[in-house]
Parts: sequence; C-alpha cells; structure tokens
Amino acid sequence: MSTRVVERRVSHAALPRPTALRGLRQTFGLWLQRARTRRQLDALSDHELRDLGLDRGTAAREAVKPFWKG
Repeated sequence: MSTRVVERRVSHAALPRPTALRGLRQTFGLWLQRARTRRQLDALSDHELRDLGLDRGTAAREAVKPFWKG
C-alpha cells in the first residue's frame, strides 16, 4: 500500500488573524488616540475649553494622564 502526500500552499493573507493580535492592535490604536486627543486638549485656548464646558484645571488633569489610563 502506498501513501500519497499532497502539499497544499495557503497564502498568509488567506489565514485568519489570531484574536490576541487583533486585541493588541485595538489596544494600541486606543492608546494612540488617547495620547493624540490629550495633546490636542492641552493645546486648546480657554475660550475653546469654555465652549466644551471645561475649565483649564480639568483639561490639564486630563492632559497629563498616561495614555493607558481611561
């Protein structure tokens, strides 16, 4: 009796991405967004902050939070 081996090549693009990697990507994206928006918040004028209903102290406290904290 002979055994025949069939090799099938699958492109890496066709393979599903592991859930853990997808979660890491989402987490890094969230961290980048937080860092970006906190820098932008820190750059707003007092007039712009008032339009948002914030004062300088509240904005400053939010702006200095580490990116990993919500």
